[in-house]
Amino acid sequence: MNRLITAAAGGLLALFSMYWDDSLHTDVGRDTFWSAPHVLLYGSLLVTLAATAWWGAGRIRGRGLRAAATDPLLRWAAVSAGAIGVSAPADEAWHTTFGRDAVLWSPPHLLAIIATFALAVTLLRAIAAEGGGGSLVLGSGLVLAASLAPVMEYESDVPQYSAVWFLPAAGTGITLAIVLIRRFDPHPWAVTRAALVVTAVRLAVLPVLAGLGYSTPIVPPVLLVALAADLVRRWRTSSWWLALIVPFAVHAAYVPLLAVLPHGTTVAADQIVPSLLVSLGSSALVVLAAEGLPHTRLPVIRTAGLTVAALTLALPLLSAGRAAAHDPGQGAEAGEAHWRTTVRGSRIDVTVAPEPGVSGRAVLVARRAGQELSGPLEPFGNGVYRGDITVPEPGRWFVYAAFPDDNGPTTTETWIPVEAGSSQLLHEARPLYVPPAPQKDDVGRTTATVALYGLSAAILLAVARSGRRTPLPQG
Repeated sequence: MNRLITAAAGGLLALFSMYWDDSLHTDVGRDTFWSAPHVLLYGSLLVTLAATAWWGAGRIRGRGLRAAATDPLLRWAAVSAGAIGVSAPADEAWHTTFGRDAVLWSPPHLLAIIATFALAVTLLRAIAAEGGGGSLVLGSGLVLAASLAPVMEYESDVPQYSAVWFLPAAGTGITLAIVLIRRFDPHPWAVTRAALVVTAVRLAVLPVLAGLGYSTPIVPPVLLVALAADLVRRWRTSSWWLALIVPFAVHAAYVPLLAVLPHGTTVAADQIVPSLLVSLGSSALVVLAAEGLPHTRLPVIRTAGLTVAALTLALPLLSAGRAAAHDPGQGAEAGEAHWRTTVRGSRIDVTVAPEPGVSGRAVLVARRAGQELSGPLEPFGNGVYRGDITVPEPGRWFVYAAFPDDNGPTTTETWIPVEAGSSQLLHEARPLYVPPAPQKDDVGRTTATVALYGLSAAILLAVARSGRRTPLPQG
């Protein structure tokens, strides 16, 4: 049991390091493999994988090699650990072949997230199989925390896509986590206990990142959602009630808090109804995938519902362009740029002095959540450029100064994050770099995307149905 507790604790530490790494990219830009959050991330993952392997070796010794070959827990430990191992070289190959990609939902990144979630579920199952007890709280907390990893950028106010996808993605993960926690943790308040772990870990993250001088994520109000789910379970045990309760609870808990919490992506009033409708469909898909409709004799209805829900969930991925609004600054460094940025509400005024100096035209670009606004940067003498831009909504925007080469295709650029809707005066030196040429979509990229997304979907579906014995009562 101690090995499993060590593995689960390492998993929670790895999730913390992901938020640290995200803050470093947001505030500073590109970092090296040996940056502190990277070292902590890979070190904690190694601890988790080593402790899991140690537990697996003991299970093999106790059961014998032949029996161990049919052990579902050992198979799942191998699959999830293998997928995590595959995701790292896949990500490196993706960047090498197709260029920069700072999108959390890119195929290799999503594979790593889902593999981590699969490993968390495996650890919860293993803890339950070994007697559970109080250790189930740690395993359930890890599962719920891992389910929120896909919305990490929304929780840090660096959205790659429209805010309308934030709460559906969060609700989908929370719904699946609740189904699986209930499946393996019999405690009547299992989900609430898990949410307490998630809340405590996130509260611990804030002072650490703030003390290091980095921006912080929100503390997600999952405790309110968990309480609602556990309370409803006392009079309705069917998981199908989660398809209603979780989307409404998520929106009721998140929407008012996002309006006042710093560094959370706000959901606008005109986005709430579409967000809720997509959430209802995605949560229903999760319950259908995890529990099925055991009493139906109409497979056509089941198939049609699954297809519609799957297409609904795929919309943010299918409609996503190649995002550049959370760019860690990949590219060959070409110098340094000195920024003086003033933010007054929605207006952003900038003065940029690139070193070495450039000549010719320059462009000011502001990006956020798939939106892109541009305006001129006018030379002001002595290699200084000035410009301003007005953005349509508050939140963190990434402001770029781009200097195209009139004699060739090369562009030099630099960027800085700003908080629109506030009053800021920033004086910073930021990297000046030459970004790699954008890669065109081709057969190779499409094939790799389908393969990696397909592998992620297969793992996720198998995890949703793992350990399922009999259908839950319908009531």
